[in-house]
Amino acid sequence: SEGGHNRDFYSFTLDTGNDLVYEPGDTLEIFPSNDHNRVVEFLHEYSSEWDDRTVIKLNHSFGIHGEISLGSLFANILDLFGKPTMHFLQQLATFESNEGKRQAMLDVKASLEKGVTFADLLLLYKSAHPPLPALLAMIPPIKGRAYSISSAPTMS
Repeated sequence: SEGGHNRDFYSFTLDTGNDLVYEPGDTLEIFPSNDHNRVVEFLHEYSSEWDDRTVIKLNHSFGIHGEISLGSLFANILDLFGKPTMHFLQQLATFESNEGKRQAMLDVKASLEKGVTFADLLLLYKSAHPPLPALLAMIPPIKGRAYSISSAPTMS
C-alpha cells in the first residue's frame, strides 16, 4: 500500500456506456468463484459416489430452484476454499465414528491453523464423510464483495 495506508487499494475502470445509472454512495457487488480445476480435483478426491458432473435438484436452496451440477455448485455457490469455523468442525465431528479422530478434529489449534480451508479439512477428516445434503448445508455460500462506485470529475 502507498502513503502509509494499512490496506491495499485497487482501482478498476469499467466502460459501462450510458446504460449504468448510479448515485454517489452506490456500490457494485462482485461474486468471486472458486477455481474450477481445484473444485474438480477436490470432488474426485473426496468422493467416489459423485463428481463435478453429477446433477442434483435443488428446491430453492441457495436461491436455486431446479437442476445444477455439483461442479457448478461448488465452483460458483459454495465457499469450498474459504476459512472454516469451529462450528463447521463441530458439525463435521458428528459424522466421525472414531472417538479419537473426533477429539483430534475438535483440537482447534491443530484443525484451524492459518490457511486451512473447508476442502482441506474435509479431505483430512475424510472418514467423517457427511451425506451430500448435510455437506451442502455445512459449507457456507460465497459472499459477494461490495465496492463503492465513483467517477472521475471529468465524467459528470
